[in-house]
Amino acid sequence: MIQPVKFETQEDLFRFSELASKEDFPIYISTSYGQLDARSLLGLFTILGKDVNIVVGDHANADKFSAFLQKYANS
Repeated sequence: MIQPVKFETQEDLFRFSELASKEDFPIYISTSYGQLDARSLLGLFTILGKDVNIVVGDHANADKFSAFLQKYANS
């Protein structure tokens, strides 16, 4: 799954980080300059207000996570 998103506030990043940390599958943030681990709060602050892609492997059961990302969708 690849989901384009944009996080506008620090609170959004904190919520995303908490949810990503609870999942048992890898979650990455793809940017124009590389990939970040979605569990890295320090890394997340580099994407605040930027258009990025959330990348989750196809094998992951990411239904709940996908539903969460819909409110940040940047299509």
